[in-house]
Amino acid sequence: MLSFCKRPPYNKEKKKMITIIVPVYKSEKTLRPCVESLQNQTEKDIEVLLVDDGSPDHCPDICDELAAEDSRIHVIHKQNGGVSSARNAGIREAKGELLLFVDSDDSADPDMAEQLLRSLGEADLAICGYHHHYMGRLVEKIPDCKTWTGAESFLALYGQGYLNMPWNKLFRKSLAGSFDESLSLGEDLLFNLDYLRRAKGDVAIVQKPLYHYIQNDTGQTLSSRKRDDKLALAKRIWREALRFYEELAGQEDESGVINARLIQEVLDDVESMPFDHSRSRKEKLDVIASYCNDPELRRAGRNAALTALDYRLIHFCIRHGWKKGAYLLSVLRSLVVRMVRA
Repeated sequence: MLSFCKRPPYNKEKKKMITIIVPVYKSEKTLRPCVESLQNQTEKDIEVLLVDDGSPDHCPDICDELAAEDSRIHVIHKQNGGVSSARNAGIREAKGELLLFVDSDDSADPDMAEQLLRSLGEADLAICGYHHHYMGRLVEKIPDCKTWTGAESFLALYGQGYLNMPWNKLFRKSLAGSFDESLSLGEDLLFNLDYLRRAKGDVAIVQKPLYHYIQNDTGQTLSSRKRDDKLALAKRIWREALRFYEELAGQEDESGVINARLIQEVLDDVESMPFDHSRSRKEKLDVIASYCNDPELRRAGRNAALTALDYRLIHFCIRHGWKKGAYLLSVLRSLVVRMVRA
């Protein structure tokens, strides 16, 4: 069982600098506003590492221009290796004792670094909420739990999706591992789970949305490209989360929260099918049929704690092997989504 015990108090007299790591790739339209939000932080003891991941547009020049204007900004130019490779490069070069990750098409509230730093205290990790900008809509995401209580809090944060990303957290560099550069899905969650294993200390939870996550795509989780690989990766993440919870709680998860995250990956793919013109109707039905017959998905689906009505209805069809019913529901949902967007 993992033991999350209190460490000896950190030296509060020593001010700890924050390194903000920004992977940069094909974001020339959003890079400057992103960096401006970091330059405007009320916490001034920061350095900003812009990691140019071999971007083919004007981003490399913009990075250099920004660094020339502000001594706190430094640039790493590297060959393209993906976002995990860029973040790892930033971790290696970071001068600060604390790490904050920001994506180059997002931004941070002016007091994000200050509030996370103040809340961190003697804890090993600080987590905050965020503003989700999606297709012209804005939704505030705020963690339900106020304090870290171990296994119970892990389930709450995992189920609400607050452990899936690195950018709403303040990390201690001394405890940070590295992102798995071989993965295209779930590497952020694996990094966070590895960090929690290394930390074994308290987690501070800030019940405020301090980060602006901007998502302008269709939100597909399991895209048609390399779908089999992504489903396999989703299952790997599911198994790792189950194992972590068992280590933390000393027992298996009976709540269905972790199972629900796996099932949601599949349901997101089904719900995205009407928007996907790369596959025929038959191909989509064949994919749904494979979900219906997958033994691990069937096992996880028995007690998956799904709350959204559309998820529950489509999952009901999948559990009963009704592939056409699941597809029809996804089409009906897509019509509603199009009406709302119009």
